[in-house]
Amino acid sequence: MADSDWLTSTQVAVVAGKGGVGSSTVAAAYALAAARTGADVLFISVDGRPGMGPLLGGRELDDTDHILRKVKGAGQVRGRTIPAEQAFGDYLELRGVGGVLRRAASAASLPMIAAATPGLEHLLVLGKVKELARERAADLIVVDAPPAGHAAPFLRSATGLSDVVQSGPVRDQAVEVDEMLRDPQRCKAMIVTLPEETPVTEAIELAAEFRGDIGLALLPVVANACWPDRGGLAKTPAMAARSHKVKLSPATKAALASSGEFGWARVERQRHQLARLGREIGEPMAMLPRLPTPRLTIHHLGLLADQLVEPLVDPADAGSAG
Repeated sequence: MADSDWLTSTQVAVVAGKGGVGSSTVAAAYALAAARTGADVLFISVDGRPGMGPLLGGRELDDTDHILRKVKGAGQVRGRTIPAEQAFGDYLELRGVGGVLRRAASAASLPMIAAATPGLEHLLVLGKVKELARERAADLIVVDAPPAGHAAPFLRSATGLSDVVQSGPVRDQAVEVDEMLRDPQRCKAMIVTLPEETPVTEAIELAAEFRGDIGLALLPVVANACWPDRGGLAKTPAMAARSHKVKLSPATKAALASSGEFGWARVERQRHQLARLGREIGEPMAMLPRLPTPRLTIHHLGLLADQLVEPLVDPADAGSAG
């Protein structure tokens, strides 16, 4: 593969990670990077997280498909949410239920049916994604999934319901969604993590669940917010000062030594976790830089999209990357 070929190697890309690792931002950067290659990309926020539409250059996301950003000379990013109620109504329409009855059933029946059928709302949303993919609604559909604790149940809804519902339209939908999830040409998952112990542990567990119970193939793993590897941290402040013929006061030496030790320890812990990530998951890795800003902008998203098309890191070399 060329460095960017993996971006559009499947129809549906589900992006997931532990809460707080930046998986929604990475999903948006992924959508932008794919659009830059010429793809027509549909970005779907399952939870409808505020701010994702503006981050991509458009208005807030709602349940209508609208253009967020056009890339000059290339593709575009569209965006939307998929409320379970709307997915239920669309499903009823697909099953031939008339307009007035469909609206009444959508409004009144879903809470009652969902309460009696755990996982049904997730299945309806995934079913809508499946239909959009079947209709070729976009070259690539990027699904910003719920955080890691909910991502696996969200994706496992199809398998769970097909196991307990023996016949009827719900089972048919579950089987069709399950088939999509298990076909790497139709669907793959991207796992996002921080290069820290707890997020990496959850990423490893999530990868095992995706591959095992759900049967999902994986896209490159994304290590987000990586600290830069500064070789100069290996030098003591005294050594650095001598090499530059600079005199430092004892207080300055102590402050610089403390700062340098912190930075060195932080980078070493990062190396250890990246090596663990590469060893346990075994997938190529994209490393995104830590952006020291209180608020991400379109400009920052562009930087992350740039980094996604850089050469991927081999899992065996992950511990030495930075």
